[in-house]
Amino acid sequence: MCVLFIDAYIGTCNDLNTTFNCSCPTGWTGQHCELIVDFCANQTCQNNAICRPSFRNFTCECLGENYSGRYCEIVSTKIKIYKIVSKSFAYVGILAICMVIGFIIIMDILKYGFGIDPVEPERRRLRRQQLLKKHKPVIQRFVYVNAPPSNYEQ
Repeated sequence: MCVLFIDAYIGTCNDLNTTFNCSCPTGWTGQHCELIVDFCANQTCQNNAICRPSFRNFTCECLGENYSGRYCEIVSTKIKIYKIVSKSFAYVGILAICMVIGFIIIMDILKYGFGIDPVEPERRRLRRQQLLKKHKPVIQRFVYVNAPPSNYEQ
């Protein structure tokens, strides 16, 4: 029987005729208790946190101040509010798009299905205005300077 001293911790080893067996203290492993146990091996930190092994323990280092808890599983109120607001904007956007599509479909059904065109008078008025702008008559008056007197002025 032998006793190993490892950094103030004691491991007890038994030398059997053909085998060598050590009873390691908590936190140590290996044939001669020479390896530190990796406590992060079976731990999963949440929300992209990083597991850091320490002596006889582990620590999950949360990224930023938005997460907390032993495994960074607690989400801050700020993140919860951001999620709710982003979903709300998404729902409002989807609703607006659906309303526009519905309006277009209803207008097409009225025009092509029933022959009703509710915007036809307005469209005609706009076309008339555009045509008037294009065909505006040009009035020109010529003024002659130093012209010989005409028969009408005498």
